[in-house]
Amino acid sequence: MWHRAWVLTGIALLGACGGGGPTQEKSSRELAQMCSADNPLRAGALSATRTGTLADERQWIKAYLQERYYWYRDIVPVNPNDAAYNVKTSTPGSNFLQSVSNYFYAQLNPKFTARGVPVDPFSFMIPTDSWTRLTQGYELGYGWLLQDSGTGTSRRIRVAHVYPAAQAGSAATMGILRGDEILSVNGFAVNSPQVRSLVDDFLSPSSAGVHDFVVQRGGQTFPVRLTASNTVMPQAEHRVVTDSQQVKWGYLLFNAHVDSAQEPLRAALTEFKRQQVQQLVVDLRYNGGGYLALASVLAYGIAGEARTRGKTFERILYNDKRTSSNANIPFYSVDADGRSIDALNLSKVYVLTTDSTCSASESLINGLRGVDVEVVQIGGTTCGKPYGFLPQDNCGITYAAMEFEGVNHKGQGGYANGLVPQCAAQDDLTQPLGQPNEPLFAVAIAHQRGFACRSVLSSQALSSTGAVEGWGQIPHRIMRSDGHNDKFWQPTR
Repeated sequence: MWHRAWVLTGIALLGACGGGGPTQEKSSRELAQMCSADNPLRAGALSATRTGTLADERQWIKAYLQERYYWYRDIVPVNPNDAAYNVKTSTPGSNFLQSVSNYFYAQLNPKFTARGVPVDPFSFMIPTDSWTRLTQGYELGYGWLLQDSGTGTSRRIRVAHVYPAAQAGSAATMGILRGDEILSVNGFAVNSPQVRSLVDDFLSPSSAGVHDFVVQRGGQTFPVRLTASNTVMPQAEHRVVTDSQQVKWGYLLFNAHVDSAQEPLRAALTEFKRQQVQQLVVDLRYNGGGYLALASVLAYGIAGEARTRGKTFERILYNDKRTSSNANIPFYSVDADGRSIDALNLSKVYVLTTDSTCSASESLINGLRGVDVEVVQIGGTTCGKPYGFLPQDNCGITYAAMEFEGVNHKGQGGYANGLVPQCAAQDDLTQPLGQPNEPLFAVAIAHQRGFACRSVLSSQALSSTGAVEGWGQIPHRIMRSDGHNDKFWQPTR
């Protein structure tokens, strides 16, 4: 079963992480879990801790990056004695967290790609308990995904998706719909630059609580009181749709490759096979990534045994110091609990993407193309993240420096500028997802019927924001934490 393979691989990788470069006095293994008394997160460490100092934790970060970072040659040298890494402006706990955060981010690759975007906007650090909840599918919030567009007084916050969550006070139970615009929260206008930080704290809360919103729909405004809670969200939803020409479509909305998606994905594949769908749409427009194993399982469910037997879903390539750790992820025919996956045995699939489609979602597309499944990509250019990591906990903080690049069975990868769709289309929040007249889904139906689509190049859709340039679209982003935009290699059980 794939989770056992991952456990073995994880042990091998961890066993290979000692040493570091010639200037390294101690390895990250030797420095691990030496925690400062001022670290407020140390109780959340995944293994026994030892008494240490801020200097010890900084030294661990340095060793960890030198050993594991994909771009280790581009690490920025910093002086650990600088004030930025020894902050003394607030409480001991806040000072500590700011110090290690500054130290970690200051050393990351500072270079830019040919199109002028950072090479590494992806590496991050997060409290370990938060990371654990995230990978299990917990979302601390109101049960929605928000789209943030514009800046200053032109800022707009709109609801991109409402999860079918039943907890009291959630967006779904309070009647919030996709396309609704959030005008204010707790009396603060979302387009007021003076209170932007406060507004963002309410929109993405760090603790449970009740908050008052003013919402606009169709020119009418109304108040809504929502309750932020920490709840497992169903990260996959499905339906079977018959179009006007009686073609039966399977529609799968897949928002995150996390534990809570496993059962909905199984249910979707089983239902699609039972109903003998003729065409499949996988909607990844808001999927920032997650476990590569789930991407592999879904890819197997789409392609089937004959196309994937003995082939690699993704080959993991580490930096030149770690080539002995390079490894192949197969197409998994069973889930994390060892249950067989119903396969649709398709030679063609439609995939809906935006610039919020990232990491493990891009691996799904690339992996299918590696075994000659025709992937018709519709929407916008993806975020461009062929990189991934093995999460590393130290003293209750999980560090996620990019460690590897992935390629498919044919050795294809290198999509740092994003995967470009064959058909350009814009996400229209006024149309419900999963309906044949929703713009991206409609393009898939038209393409299946033989109609030509507007190409990305002719639409000038190669925008770093994901907007289709020349169409008057305001640049936007989906409001999610850094940890949602990654692919990681680790057992889920």
